[in-house]
Amino acid sequence: MAVKRFNCGQSAGKTFDKIGYYLSGFADGEGSFNVSIIKRSKDYRYGWKISLAFNISQKDDVLPKLFQKTLKCGTIRYRKDGICYYEVRKLNDLLLTVIPFFKRYPIVSNKQNVFRIFSEIAILVLEKKHLAKKGMEKILKLRDLIIVGRKRKYSKEEILKSYQKNPQRSYAKPPLSGVKT
Repeated sequence: MAVKRFNCGQSAGKTFDKIGYYLSGFADGEGSFNVSIIKRSKDYRYGWKISLAFNISQKDDVLPKLFQKTLKCGTIRYRKDGICYYEVRKLNDLLLTVIPFFKRYPIVSNKQNVFRIFSEIAILVLEKKHLAKKGMEKILKLRDLIIVGRKRKYSKEEILKSYQKNPQRSYAKPPLSGVKT
C-alpha cells in the first residue's frame, strides 16, 4: 500500500499524511511504549538488559500489518489466542523510524508523556549512559514515571543493589551514528 498525501487546502502547499495521523491516533488508544529491565547474568557482562519496545495488538492483522508496511520495520506475530501482535524492539528502528514517526504525528493524550519518557530513555541507551550506575539510576527514575497496571518484577533498589559497572553484553554492537539527540 502506497502512502498517499492529501492537500487539504492549507496555505503554502502544506500537506499532511492521513495514514500517519490515523496510525498515531490508533497507537494513542491501543499502542504501548515499554521499558523493561531484564536480569541477564549469564550473557550480559554485568547482569541487566534494558529492553525497549513499541507494540500494538489486535484480533485481526489489518492494522498491525499496516503499521509494519508504513514504518518498514518490526515484526508480526500471532499468539495462540488468535491475537495479531506488531512489535518494534531494535534500538535502531526505534530511534530512526518509530520515534521520528510519533514526533511527526504526535499522540494527543497523556500517552504523549509516556512517549517522551520512552524517547529519552532510548537516547540514554544510544549514548550508553546505562553502562554506568549513574545512568542506570536516571533510566530507572524515568521508567518509574511510567505508570503500569502491575507490579514490576525487579524494584529499582534491587537493580541498583546488584548493578555493576556495565550491564551490556560484551558483544554489543556500537551505537548508531547520525541520530539527533
